[in-house]
Amino acid sequence: MQNSTSIGYEVIHGRKLRLFKDADTISARVMEMGRTLTEIHQGNQLVVIGIMNGAFMFTADLVRAIKLPCMVDFWRLSSYGDTTTSSKSVKEIMPPTLSLSDQHIVLVEDIVDSGRTLSYTRKELSKYKPKSVTTVALVKVKDSPVHVDDVGFISSGEFIVGYGLDIGHELRELPALYYL
Repeated sequence: MQNSTSIGYEVIHGRKLRLFKDADTISARVMEMGRTLTEIHQGNQLVVIGIMNGAFMFTADLVRAIKLPCMVDFWRLSSYGDTTTSSKSVKEIMPPTLSLSDQHIVLVEDIVDSGRTLSYTRKELSKYKPKSVTTVALVKVKDSPVHVDDVGFISSGEFIVGYGLDIGHELRELPALYYL
């Protein structure tokens, strides 16, 4: 499955990848983010909404790290399709199914770059009048103009795969994050 080369790249499933964050580093950071959310929302039940498909692994690990009662839902949106560049529009494929009104919501994104998806979800969530919305992202591109309440890692902007993030629906299963 994996072959290392002498220049810091690995070939995984026929793709040349460079490690961004290993699985242990991701796990430690997600645990830390869970502790922070627990402290911020002490005494509240949370509705954790993962933005699908990319945030499904992060959402699952984050929910296990939060030491509060949580309801979990997913919001399936798309802005990339099968390419490495954004379509510049957000397509809603499946909305959340839980009641969002008067709830403490944690919105979980995989990666924030242009911020279109996060801006779209914030606007849509405001229609439900939640008690609070806390945004978290596994990765944020350093020049992204959008505010995120808690970020796992800052990226230079190179395309990232693994730990739920994909290219054309492939490489999500990798336990680490890699630059494509």
